[in-house]
Amino acid sequence: MSIAASLALLFGIVIGLRFNVRALFGLCLMVLMTGVAAALVGVIAVGDAALFAISTTVALQVGYFVAVVIGAMQLTDIPEPQVSAETRELPRLGGKGAGRQRSLG
Repeated sequence: MSIAASLALLFGIVIGLRFNVRALFGLCLMVLMTGVAAALVGVIAVGDAALFAISTTVALQVGYFVAVVIGAMQLTDIPEPQVSAETRELPRLGGKGAGRQRSLG
């Protein structure tokens, strides 16, 4: 179950970075329905199915929250580029032969 929770956490982060909360809601609903269906069919015990579905749903939501925090940090921590006086270049004036030097002769 820890592998499924870890994968759900990572999948929640991916969902959070790429999609909005509606995709998370649909995915959580699908996980819960899969857990109920597995319990009804008799594949696993009801308690195990409930624990699996709830832990996976919580891991998805925590992963989504982590992705939202990561996205907020990327929006606020963008440093502004600072240009010093030494690195600025003056624009060149002139047309075709502006870069060539003329001989004085």
